[in-house]
Amino acid sequence: MKGESTGWLAAGAAGVFCRTGCRLAPRQGAEVCDNPATCLAAGLRPCPDCDPLDQRANGFDAGLAGALVRLGGGGDGPVVLHAALLPTPLGEMLAICDAQAIRLLEFTSRPVLAREVRALARAAKGRIAPGQSAMTERLAHGLQRYFAGDFGAADLPLAPLGTPFQIRVWHELRRIPPGVTIRYADLAARIGRPDAVRAAAAANGANPVAILIPCHRILGSDGSLTGYGGGLWRKQYLLGLESAQAPGGESLDADRISA
Repeated sequence: MKGESTGWLAAGAAGVFCRTGCRLAPRQGAEVCDNPATCLAAGLRPCPDCDPLDQRANGFDAGLAGALVRLGGGGDGPVVLHAALLPTPLGEMLAICDAQAIRLLEFTSRPVLAREVRALARAAKGRIAPGQSAMTERLAHGLQRYFAGDFGAADLPLAPLGTPFQIRVWHELRRIPPGVTIRYADLAARIGRPDAVRAAAAANGANPVAILIPCHRILGSDGSLTGYGGGLWRKQYLLGLESAQAPGGESLDADRISA
């Protein structure tokens, strides 16, 4: 994300936060902010000029209906899936659901979102349109509870689109408890494929259901934070939120997870 390289400025008096390079960033009274999550938690609004949350990415500044067309979820045919924008402390997320399960949940700035939406529309053989459903309401409530520290509320029915190998990896990710982090090699070993570390890492990166399939709980081989489609600051925030609830308030080692 652009913000990861430029940083952010919080201007409490103006009630907004900006990228440090924003032409409208206040020259006086602004404080350097660690990440957008801190600014949002303080009740500050993202600057409409520099868009520090990348909300304009993928056309969402034109509204949900326009964004879906741009992403490839529109067109002809019956409406088979419904999409909604759900607010979170880390910015809006695009949720696509059917009556039985959640098919996609991504931050709106995700670079591969257009590819994911097009693939989902093709597989469902129809059109994705704005709309709410009982599943969307369950998801919205689950996300609200998750960010309040009730991580069990994120245990919802999912039906992501993926290959058998990807589905296997994503299933294993859901078995990692909150407050626990493992490495790519651990993930490959846990699916019985210790020789497939790169393939497991690729499947982790292709996860189309953020937070509920917790790909953010995977670290690099040296234990550092690595690429996250929603931005590393979001990954850091999620891990901090979850580790605060773990015993001792710290992340647990991979060997604490039962096989």
